[in-house]
Amino acid sequence: MSVLSDLDLLARLVSFDTTSATKRPTRPLGDFVCDYLDHSKIRIERFDCGGEQENLWFETGPPSNGDGEGLLLCGHVDVVPATEPEWTADPFILRVEGNRAIGRGACDMKGFDAIAINLLREAANAGSLEAPLGLLLTCNEEIGTVGAGRFATQWAGRPLPRRTIVGEPTSLQPVRGHKGHLGISIVVGGLGGHTGFPNRGVNAIERAMPVLEGLRDLRQSMVEERLDASELFPETPFPVLTIAGIEGGSAINVMPESCVIRVGVRLLPGQSAEDFLPRLRSAIEGRGIGVDMRSGDLESPLPVAARDECLVIDLNNTPSYAIGADAAFLAEVAELVDDHGSHGANFGTDAGRLVGLGCESVVFGPGNIGVAHKPDEWMPLEEFARTPELLRRLIR
Repeated sequence: MSVLSDLDLLARLVSFDTTSATKRPTRPLGDFVCDYLDHSKIRIERFDCGGEQENLWFETGPPSNGDGEGLLLCGHVDVVPATEPEWTADPFILRVEGNRAIGRGACDMKGFDAIAINLLREAANAGSLEAPLGLLLTCNEEIGTVGAGRFATQWAGRPLPRRTIVGEPTSLQPVRGHKGHLGISIVVGGLGGHTGFPNRGVNAIERAMPVLEGLRDLRQSMVEERLDASELFPETPFPVLTIAGIEGGSAINVMPESCVIRVGVRLLPGQSAEDFLPRLRSAIEGRGIGVDMRSGDLESPLPVAARDECLVIDLNNTPSYAIGADAAFLAEVAELVDDHGSHGANFGTDAGRLVGLGCESVVFGPGNIGVAHKPDEWMPLEEFARTPELLRRLIR
């Protein structure tokens, strides 16, 4: 396949609807990228994640000898839904207006993907690398960095380059840490029946009220917490708990037999789900409600809760992440853009999932996260054009 410009390649990537929330497949996009990178000097591996989802691995240059040398570029290929009525044109047809390339995923993060794909092809054609250059394209990042979590298992301890760029949109600021995101469902049980006979039923929504009070008190106490990493998040230097949704009841004349409370928790670097979940249990039990702690996944239906307790189900855990402020690779990236400040992100990325593979990541890419996940999402063409040479310097 002939070489495409970065912008033309971005247009092709945007044209694939890879909305993970609605389980749109990533395999057609993967077929296209694998065909585009079909080259005698590029090694390709595809890792099936089920449901036509896959992680993609590409590598050129000498194979890793286990010393961690080289560079890894990491991006995700899935996007959030584009159903907002405020879109002014088809979200999956890239269009250029002034200094903006507009389309779903143009900013988050197919713009970086397009640049990274072309850089890998360029390096393979040059054939002069002295250390490996890897490209990891993950699926299902937008629903909890699920693809990268699967890749950490699929890669099975093989060596990777230690220096890693996770190309989320940071306006080309080197971000050294981000909060995690823990997704939890709390299922409160009751006993359904006709509301004309309240003594024969148990209202699950009423039983959920003390659970909500316990969550509120826990949230308020968390506002006072500080860690060393708090400096990365000057606007919200504390872990955040959000009661994000409540579902219960089927009809006005039916006693609700179940109530589900959906909670999101953004933990600071240095905090873990394993440490937080006992605190959540204590907050609920302190309100007189028994707790059954379980782990689940996004594909499974929620189980029914017993009427004498609630189920707390850990559905997904995007780990928090931080690289040391004195890390050599952070300084290397900062030197590219003459920005030696200490920057953090309030959103999760694949970086936390890659720690177990030995990756030392800096989150660094073109585009502003403030326009991602919104109608008419856009990539600034000036940053888009500037990025390839910055990454070439890291590759060299």
